[in-house]
Amino acid sequence: MENHPRLKFGEKLALVIGNAPNTFHYQIIQMYLLFFYTDFMKLHPAFIAALFLAVRIIDAFAAPFFGALVDRLRTPWGKYTPWFILLGIPFGIFGWLTFTVPDLSETGKVVYAVVTYTVYSIFASIATIPSNAVIPAVTKRVDERLSVGQFGFLFVILGALVVQIGTVPLYKALGGGNDARGFSLLMAVAAVFTISISIFQWRKVKERYLVETRKDDDRPTFKQMIAATFTNKAAVIIYVYLFASALSSGVRSGVQIHFYKYFFDNESLMVLMGIVGLIPTLIGVAFSQPIVRRFGLKRVILAGVIANLATCPVYLFIPDDQTGLLIHIAVTVLTCLIGGLGSPAQGALMPAAIDYTEWKTGLNLNAFMSSFNGFIQTFATALSGAIAAGALSLIGYVPGIEQSYDTLFGLRVLVGILPAVFGAISICIVWFDLTEEKQAQIARELAAIRNGNTLKCED
Repeated sequence: MENHPRLKFGEKLALVIGNAPNTFHYQIIQMYLLFFYTDFMKLHPAFIAALFLAVRIIDAFAAPFFGALVDRLRTPWGKYTPWFILLGIPFGIFGWLTFTVPDLSETGKVVYAVVTYTVYSIFASIATIPSNAVIPAVTKRVDERLSVGQFGFLFVILGALVVQIGTVPLYKALGGGNDARGFSLLMAVAAVFTISISIFQWRKVKERYLVETRKDDDRPTFKQMIAATFTNKAAVIIYVYLFASALSSGVRSGVQIHFYKYFFDNESLMVLMGIVGLIPTLIGVAFSQPIVRRFGLKRVILAGVIANLATCPVYLFIPDDQTGLLIHIAVTVLTCLIGGLGSPAQGALMPAAIDYTEWKTGLNLNAFMSSFNGFIQTFATALSGAIAAGALSLIGYVPGIEQSYDTLFGLRVLVGILPAVFGAISICIVWFDLTEEKQAQIARELAAIRNGNTLKCED
């Protein structure tokens, strides 16, 4: 890898700092939008389930088309970097609008929710595409990609930290007794940060390894892109793994605040459990590189999958008292620690699959292949949100009152059994066969192709 320079700290920072707002928006949707709609907007859970499913399926399918567009275009300011700012501005604004209760009639609120959530959801599904697509254009070093993944996960943690620990106290403090207003102000501040970070990324990220711009009649068709992507076994495995993981965590996240508020009778546990989950995750991330070097990407990620599956059923049996809370804390610490070891490694999977496609077919599909990450995450969020909202209605959940025994048992199922069922699919990562040695070989051969002027290396 001596022909590929190491990245400077400032460029690594620009590559990964967007993880913080992206994670914030993703988790605020997963963990609080259902609660915001039921308890503040006073929308019916069945309507919310239909809204989540319909809207996010529509905009999920928009992600691959956007990815194809990015791969086919190149501007004087870069191929991927201009999209940071073009997406970041409306993403932040519509996040604020979505979490704002308008002074409208009941019907007006329904229309408002549909419009704002649809636009917000579209940008949520495509906002991460440029940051994922640009990594293979910035570095071809496997060790640097792992380093970027480890560094980037710190910003994932930061975004999650704000949501899991800060959301409840922040919207209550900002609202001064009006929680709906507090949510709106919180998301207004988030919009400012989202836009500012997108401007910073646009100015700092430097694209180096780019395929020469093709003539219109020489560019790959959408059909060719699909074929090149889905004949790549490694890419398909990654997509299935990501979908199962997102679906599993999405169902649990969607009802987590309901579980704490009504099962443990303590809504503020969202803050405590945010800290309990993040500290062991950070410890795992800190030790991830030597662990990955010792055992390999696949084994470390697989360990996290197994730990999550083994502990999910515990939630079905925990009591609603101090003992139950301690068991919940212990399970969270264990799964987050093991999961943290593999989290940075996940960021190196898709760049490896992208390079493999380019090596095998000659097609540079960074944005298109990365777009399916957004598609999968969006579709999984839609499906998990719809499942969570529909299940709340099915188990007889009524906001603001003491829940029945059957409803409380249903909440146990939603945070324990269903995540285990969906998470079992992620065991497919065992068939991922792009080893670190093979990735290094592919990088060397792509370098040889670049020297033959098939690729252009920009300094």
